[in-house]
Amino acid sequence: MTQILEEQILEFVQNRHKKGESTASRHIHIRFDIEINEAEEILENLATNGKISKSYDAEYQENRYSQNQ
Repeated sequence: MTQILEEQILEFVQNRHKKGESTASRHIHIRFDIEINEAEEILENLATNGKISKSYDAEYQENRYSQNQ
């Protein structure tokens, strides 16, 4: 996992948040053409470091991420 990729993913999450959308690991998987488990790892790392927030979407049964409020 590179720092540049992590920064690009953070920017992607922030841009989706500006549009009123949260981000799932599948969005990162598709957009950045990386394995879904790698996308989950990066998103979890960003959430653990307090750069984004994490919530569970019961409708889609997946974790969603958005910019901290």
